[in-house]
Amino acid sequence: MKEKSINYYHLLGAVLILGLIFYFGQIYQKSAPLGKNQTASSGSLIKNVSAEEIYQMFLCPCCGLPLDKNNICCEMAEERINYIDSQVETGADKNEIILAYVKKYGINSFADKTKQEEIKEELIKTAPTDRPIISPSPDSYDFKEVSQKQGKVITYFNLKNEGQSDLIITKLETSCGCTSASIIFDNQEGPIFNMPGHGVNEEVGDWQTVIPPSQTTQLKVYYDPDVHADFRGPATREISVFSNDPIDFEKKVTIELNQVD
Repeated sequence: MKEKSINYYHLLGAVLILGLIFYFGQIYQKSAPLGKNQTASSGSLIKNVSAEEIYQMFLCPCCGLPLDKNNICCEMAEERINYIDSQVETGADKNEIILAYVKKYGINSFADKTKQEEIKEELIKTAPTDRPIISPSPDSYDFKEVSQKQGKVITYFNLKNEGQSDLIITKLETSCGCTSASIIFDNQEGPIFNMPGHGVNEEVGDWQTVIPPSQTTQLKVYYDPDVHADFRGPATREISVFSNDPIDFEKKVTIELNQVD
C-alpha cells in the first residue's frame, strides 16, 4: 500500500510539472517578438520601426533639411511625412519602407549619400537581367546665355531603352518652377511636368508612356527666364525622369545657363 501511495504522488507531481511547462510556454509564445514572416495584429503595440527614425533619413526637396513632423516647411514635406506614416502603419520593416520611399520620391533624397550608394548596390544585385534600362543622351546641356527679354528657351534629350523589356516612364519632375519638361514619343508630346507642389504635376493624373526595347524617345525641356525675371547670373536645373527601370528609377539630366538682360 505504501509503494502504491508513493507512485500516486510521483504521477501527480509529473502531471503538475507538465501543466506548468505548458502554461509558461504559452505566456512566452505570446510575448515573444514577431518572426520574419509574422505581422502584428491591428491592436498590437509592437512596431518594427518608428516613423521618426525614417523621417531623418530623407531631405525635404524644398529646404534641403531632414524631414521633421514637428516643423513641416511645405506641402512636399507634409506629403512625404504622411507617406512614411502610412508605410509604418502597414507593419513593413525598415528596409521595405526605405525602398518604397526611394522608388516613389527618388534615390537622391537621402540625407546620407553613403546610404544612397548602399541601396543602389542592393538594387543592382537583385535586378533581373532582362530589365528595362533608361539611357539619356546627353546627360547635360548648357544654354550659355539666356536673355530674359527674349523669353523661353527649349532643348531636347534622347532617352533610349537599352534593356530587354518595355521601359515605362511614369512621371517627370524639375528642380525649379522656371523649368518644365515633357516626353515626345511617336511625334506626340505628352503632358508638361514642372516642380512638385506647383499644381501642374497634380493635374496630369495617371499618365505614362511605354518605350519598347532599343527604341528612343525625346525629353523636351523648357526654361522660362520670366519666372525669375529679376534673376541674373549662372543657374543649374535638374530634370528627373521616373520609370520602371529597377535600378535607375529616377534618372536625372541637367541644364545650365547664364541668365542676362
